[in-house]
Amino acid sequence: MRRIATPAFLILLGLPGLLSLPDLPGVPRWAVLLNPLLLLVAFAFAGQFAAPRCGLHLRSPEATPASRLLQAGSGALLGFALALAGHLARSWWQAAPGLPPSVIEGWSLASLRLGVLYGGVVEEVILRWGVMSLLLLPLRRILARWDAALLLAILLSALLFAALHLPALAASGAPLEAGVVLRTLLLNTVAGLLFGWIFARRDLIAAMLAHAGAHLGFAVAALMA
Repeated sequence: MRRIATPAFLILLGLPGLLSLPDLPGVPRWAVLLNPLLLLVAFAFAGQFAAPRCGLHLRSPEATPASRLLQAGSGALLGFALALAGHLARSWWQAAPGLPPSVIEGWSLASLRLGVLYGGVVEEVILRWGVMSLLLLPLRRILARWDAALLLAILLSALLFAALHLPALAASGAPLEAGVVLRTLLLNTVAGLLFGWIFARRDLIAAMLAHAGAHLGFAVAALMA
C-alpha cells in the first residue's frame, strides 16, 4: 500500500504547483500542464522505487518544527544571497540593462507563487526524489565509497536542475549569451547542491522547505532593493 500511497501523496502535493504554471501564448492550457504532470507522476513512482533502497526518505521521524524552520531558513538565506549576488553582477551577464532581468528586477507575486509551489514541490519530486535517487542507486555499486557516490549524485542532479532552467530562459526571449547562461547555470547549481545535500542529510520535505525558502529569500531581496 505504501508503494502507492507515497507517490500519490507527492502527486497531489504537486498539483497546486502545476496549476501555478503560467500560460504560454498559442499553447493550449492542457499542453502546458501535460509534460510536467507526466514527469511528476513518473518520478514520484521512480523515487519511491529508488530512494528507500539508497537510504533516502520522504520524511524523517526525527524532524521537529524547529528543524523544519531551520531548513526553510537556510534556503531563505541562500536565496537572498544568490539574488543579491546575481543583481550586483548584472553588468557582467546582462546583454543590455534589464535584459534579462535579475531575480530582483523580475520578481513578482506570481513568480513567488510559482517558485514556492512548483519549484519547492514539483521540481524537488522530479530532481531530488526521482533523478538523484535513480542516479545514486547504480553509483553506489560502481564507486567504492558511499560518500563519493552520494556527492556525485548530488552534483549531477544539481547540474541537471540548473540546465533545465535554460529552456525557460530561452522562452522568455532573452538572448542566450555566454554571460547569462553561465549565471543561470552557476546560481542554480549552487542552489541544487544545497537542496540535494539537505535531502541526503535529512529528507525530501527538508529539501522542499529549503527550495521554497529560497524563493522567499528572493522576495526579501527584491523588497529590500
